[in-house]
Parts: sequence; C-alpha cells; structure tokens
Amino acid sequence: MHIGKRAIVIGAGIGGLSAARSLVGSFEEILVFEREVLTNVIAPRAGIPQGRHPHSLLPGGTQALSELFDNFPMKLRNAGAKVTDYAKRMRFEFPGQRALPEREVGIDIHICTRPLVESVVRRCVERYEDIVILDGRRVTELLSSADHLAVDGVRCETRNGTVETFAADLVVDASSRGELTLEFLKRSGRSQPRETTIGVDYNYATSIVEFPDGPPDELTILTFPNAPTSTRMGVLVKREDDRFFVTLCGRGVDSPPNEWEAFVEFASTLPTDSLYRALRQAKLHGKIVQFAFQESRRRHLDEVEKWPRGLIAVADAVCRFNPVHAQGMTVAAKEAVILNDLLAARWGCADPLAGLMEEWMFRINPLIDNVWGLAALPDLAFPDARGQRPPDLDEALEYQRQLIEAAVLDHGIHSLFLEVIGLITPADALRTPEVVDRVRRLTGKSGAPGKTAPNHLLI
Repeated sequence: MHIGKRAIVIGAGIGGLSAARSLVGSFEEILVFEREVLTNVIAPRAGIPQGRHPHSLLPGGTQALSELFDNFPMKLRNAGAKVTDYAKRMRFEFPGQRALPEREVGIDIHICTRPLVESVVRRCVERYEDIVILDGRRVTELLSSADHLAVDGVRCETRNGTVETFAADLVVDASSRGELTLEFLKRSGRSQPRETTIGVDYNYATSIVEFPDGPPDELTILTFPNAPTSTRMGVLVKREDDRFFVTLCGRGVDSPPNEWEAFVEFASTLPTDSLYRALRQAKLHGKIVQFAFQESRRRHLDEVEKWPRGLIAVADAVCRFNPVHAQGMTVAAKEAVILNDLLAARWGCADPLAGLMEEWMFRINPLIDNVWGLAALPDLAFPDARGQRPPDLDEALEYQRQLIEAAVLDHGIHSLFLEVIGLITPADALRTPEVVDRVRRLTGKSGAPGKTAPNHLLI
C-alpha cells in the first residue's frame, strides 16, 4: 500500500541506495539523485572522500543488506568478495596482549573493497522498476511548501547546467554531509541542530601491495594503537583482486608517509611486528594515497523544533563515525531496515507522513547510541582527543583490557565480543552481571559478584 506518490533520495552511496530500497512498496516512484556520473566500472568514486582506502562491511551490515536484498551474501561472493569466519584468518592484535586466537565462531565476514559492495548494492536496487537513479545531477536546494512547514521537492542542476525541479512527498537526505538539510533549516527560520563531536585528527596512508613469493595466511591483520602513549596503528586486508590494502594511521602531527621506504619504516614502529614483516615481502602497486579525518560528528536532529514535514536524514547526514572503526556502511544498512519497517507500520494511517522524522530518530537513536559508544572509548583514550569524556572512562578502559584477555581464553566470550564489534549484538550484552563475572574469573580480577560493567563499554 502506497503512502505517497514520489520519494526522492539524495545520494547514491551505500546509505542512499539502501534507503531507496526501504522505500519500495511505500511510494509509487523513487528517484535517487547522484551528482557523479555512475558507470559499471568497479573503482573508487571521486565523491567518496576516503574511497581509495579500505572499508569493511561488518557482519551486522551483511545481515541487514540480506534483509533488504535476496541472496545478498551470495551476490557479494559471486562478484569476488572473499568470505571467512570472523575468527579465522583474521588477526586482531592488541598491544601488551595476545592476539585473538583462530576459532570457528560461526560468523561470516565478507572481505572486499567498498566499490565492490556499492556495485552489488546498486545492481540490486536497479532491479526494482519503481526506483530510478538519476546520475549526473547535483541537488542544489530543498524546496519549501508555501507555508514553510514542509519540504515538497528538490531543485537540481545537470552537468550541462540545466536546472530542474522535482516535486516529492518525501525527501531523504543521504548526502555525506547533510548540508542541504542544514541550509533548509536555516532558510526556513529553524534552529541548527546541536552536535556532539569527538576530535581525533587521524591521518591515513594506504598502499596497494602484492606478494610475489606468496601472500600472508591471514586475510586481515589489525594492529591497534598502544594508547595513550602511541597513536600508530595499521591494517592489512585482502581485496577481491587478490592484492592487499595496507593502511597505516597516526594522529595529529604523526602522519604516515607516502613514500614506500618511509612507509615500511613507519610500519616497523607499530606495537607489533606482523605488518612490518609482511611489508618487507611486499611489492608496491601504484601510489600511496593519504587521507585526513578530523572529527566524528553526531547531529541531534530530533531536538529541532517544528521539523519540516516530508524530510528525513539518514547515514552520514545524521552521524559520521570515525572511519578507522569501519562502522559507516553497516550503520547505513541497519538504518535502512529500520526505515523499511517504520514505513510499513504506517500503511493505512490517515496521515502516514505526520511525525515521520520524530519517530525515525526515536527508532535509530538506540543504534547510533550503541555504535557511537563503541567508537568513542578508543578515540577518547588519547589525552589530546577533543570531546566530553565519561566519568568512568578509566574503569571502562580497564574492563576493555580484561574483556580482550578473556576473549583469548574463552570461546564464548570471544564469540560474543565479535558479535558486538561486528554490530550484530548491542554492547549491553558484554555488560551483564553474568558476563562481567565470567570475565573477572577468567582474568583473575577482583570485583563484586553480579556487578555490571561500566556504562561506557567501548571497544
């Protein structure tokens, strides 16, 4: 049952494409606007700021996309993605602790580049007759109703300068920065949303490498920083073309170099030597590319009074996470599942679009709370990070160390830990009295029986 004639989605990234799928069945026509000209070539897009760096679709993201698209994991594999158990051929290295062991935990993760994921999602979306992707069109303005109470369309510009307008019952802002929404709020006399930020000042350098004498056994190696004394970390991850990404990170003035010998030398200073040993056997393919990320940002759009009817924001337009934690694509997919369920519940309502944004934010806030929390602690562990610290920060950091130690020793804790960081299960599952008692027994740490972990259990 349709609740509107036309919906417009701004942006054809993972967030926009997933949102477009969630609108199917609720609107007669769904138009997706994308400023870039899209091709069938699987390659980084200019409009994705960190598109040349590794991304990860976490297991929770694959589950969400499987709810939106039939046989999605099989389509990913058919396109070239590698699949492995989340605890097999995946080396998680934490400073001063043993790496998590290889075990079968029954959680699949698909290893591939972001362009491949986006390509598969776009092909899935294009199969729906009521979705039309209009590329090469830059949306320049959200259009206001005469009484300024609603958004009722968009104005866009084609690559040859032609200006077009499109009416809509619902506009979904899935642009990476959400600036069109902010501009509309300002123009219509509404307040700008409050923002919560965490300043991280991360610097990335990414190489693509080959291994002439044979690749490492691992599909992925993650070496975490030795906070708070060192900000350096690194990741090696296989691509679908059988080459590997290697990304090195530092914070502030500590920036990984873009020259190969210095890049390898930087890797030698990581808390563990796994990446350095791998790089010594590697051959650089192409150039080393760099990227900087200043801050995570969460917009509290639900606090804006008299939110305009017919407008919602999704994905990065609501909350942009530190990409080092690889959560963005998964959150976008999980939001789309929530939106699909929300719209279906409004079929048959007298006014199905009334209060949509308010309910939308109410539905996604628990998801964002969880993921924001998972990312915040490792970021706030560094004294120079900008942002409000929870009062139990030190206690939470200590419990995190205990949890990782317990995951090395115990299959069940290991599996639950991966469910949480893979965004399958909320972090509350690691805070229950039963889990806390088990962690403390395994690690020999003292604590009152049955006591829960700190509220900010963040990995």
